[in-house]
Amino acid sequence: MAIIMRIEDIGKDVTALAIEKLDSEDKTFKGDKYGNVVHKYVADVLKKFCQEDERFAYVVYKTKRTLSDCVAEIMKGCGNSISDFDVYKKAVKFYFPNSDLECVMTITINGAEPSEEYLNKEAPKTKEKASANKKNEKTSAKAETPKSTNKKKVDKKQADVIQLTLF
Repeated sequence: MAIIMRIEDIGKDVTALAIEKLDSEDKTFKGDKYGNVVHKYVADVLKKFCQEDERFAYVVYKTKRTLSDCVAEIMKGCGNSISDFDVYKKAVKFYFPNSDLECVMTITINGAEPSEEYLNKEAPKTKEKASANKKNEKTSAKAETPKSTNKKKVDKKQADVIQLTLF
């Protein structure tokens, strides 16, 4: 596949060009109220994907469609809400329609498990219930944060790690 570049782009790698393109399109973004909420996050994730894979960067750089087009496609038919995962999945599919996105989350546990007191603590009252129980609130103690027996910061290599796959 031959790469056709503008004269001012000669000497730059495709990853840098893709990131510059996304930065430029982010600055001139045009979208509705829903698109305006997510476009910066989408641009940041797309730039990260470009840094991770040159093929992805190449496609982002070469596509004639813009970040505004991408976000409009993502938000089409979403109603009043959409999950972060679905936003990023649709962004990837915008550039690579025959692709899929997987998500792995890593929980790093820094310190001891929560105390029994913390585990048995009830949820805070809502404003409706709080006004009805105002007298009880005055006498109740403030919620304590769980006490850790390990005060020093734990290195991630030494920390307990839980890895979850969502889909």
